[in-house]
Amino acid sequence: MAAFDKRAVFRDHPLFGVLSAEVIARLASYAHTKAVPAGSTIFAKGDAGNSLFAVCAGTVKVSNQSPDGKDAIFNLINAGEIFGEIALLDGQPRTADARALTDCELMVIERRDFIPLVKSEPDIALKLIEVLCGRLRRTSEQVEDVLFLDLAARLAKTLLSLTKRSQPAGRVKITQREIGQIIGTSRESTNKQLRIWEEYKWIRLERGGVVVLAADKLAEIAEEGADDPGL
Repeated sequence: MAAFDKRAVFRDHPLFGVLSAEVIARLASYAHTKAVPAGSTIFAKGDAGNSLFAVCAGTVKVSNQSPDGKDAIFNLINAGEIFGEIALLDGQPRTADARALTDCELMVIERRDFIPLVKSEPDIALKLIEVLCGRLRRTSEQVEDVLFLDLAARLAKTLLSLTKRSQPAGRVKITQREIGQIIGTSRESTNKQLRIWEEYKWIRLERGGVVVLAADKLAEIAEEGADDPGL
């Protein structure tokens, strides 16, 4: 991590890449890198929102837990994406938990350094608005999916989304329990549907992961929202 090229990360990042070389150099001087092992808590709901995180490598899980201990996963943040921007901008406590799903390399920017930059650089402010709008659209879509789609359609849509954003494409490192937490159902129900699709050879189940073999079949189910013929 000591030799990590912070400027290159900022130049290649969709949020920071719009900035001039001078501003990127300034931002890189503020940022510090952090290695986070898989399973470690990055921040918890209610913590002070005093920093923004950019994922350089790995995947971060953003989730919440109900009073009775049930988890709901709101988002998986992959390399090239940011998280922690809501509390950073409004100065309020964190609204969710963030945990390293895999070993992660993060870039951390403190609020005291970032807010003056946002005020002085309209381009980065506009990009932040785009990020926030994307978060809102994704949240609205998740609510609609739970209300209007059956389990098979929710599962197919989620697998396609996860594997599209993963590297290598088509394979995602995630447990069946975590998939269930994304689509709002039990691990047992998730496993039952995945086993059916594995029999069809549409997917392959691996230890701690899923490989999509027939994206077109899952896309049909996700689009139609119809019950899978195996159920």
